[in-house]
Amino acid sequence: MDELERIDRRYRERDADASLAGFWSLRNPAVLHAAQERERRVLQLLAAEGLGFEGRRVLDVGCGRGTEFANLLRWGAPAGSLVGIDLMHARLAEARTHGGVLLAQASATRLPFADAAFDAVVQNVVFSSIVDAATRRVAAAEMRRVLRPGGFVLWYDAFRTRSTDPHFRAVPRAEVGQLFPDLRWRFATLTSDIGIAARAQRLAGAGVLPWLDALRLLRTNLLGVGVLG
Repeated sequence: MDELERIDRRYRERDADASLAGFWSLRNPAVLHAAQERERRVLQLLAAEGLGFEGRRVLDVGCGRGTEFANLLRWGAPAGSLVGIDLMHARLAEARTHGGVLLAQASATRLPFADAAFDAVVQNVVFSSIVDAATRRVAAAEMRRVLRPGGFVLWYDAFRTRSTDPHFRAVPRAEVGQLFPDLRWRFATLTSDIGIAARAQRLAGAGVLPWLDALRLLRTNLLGVGVLG
């Protein structure tokens, strides 16, 4: 089984797990808190770089069911210039219900677009699902290939994990820089360990979640904006 077949199979297994889908729902206070924190930090990071999605052609790599489209549109991406790709037909079928977004079934390792076709390329917890180092490098090279000069990559993924899942591998900050050596990066760490946060919330209520964030020691994810000069 090659890496893309493994990823496809793993996501089919995850999608069939109702308890897992329920945990990652925004009805979970810890997940909702993490999503709201991420939105604040994305907007802060973009503002610090003098960047925005307004007027840009945007590619969402590994868009899945299209859950990120609402964020991108709210952050200013033009509906008619938003494109999503994913490996899985079933997920894209759900993504089509959002309407107004061009979708393609494709792999991140072979993007069906011309060089320099996009002003912004987004990846949200995709690379941690790619455990093969060579596949990661090819996917990153494809994202870089379709990015226009002056454009940017918006990155959000795990930089460390307590998970022993062989299908999940964190991506440290140094590796992000190696994957995109000619981008200028600004990073922030965020997202308290969701498993710990969910247990703490059940025991002490949602008010405990900002305290966990303030500890910093529990942060698991890396948010980055990489600009192509």
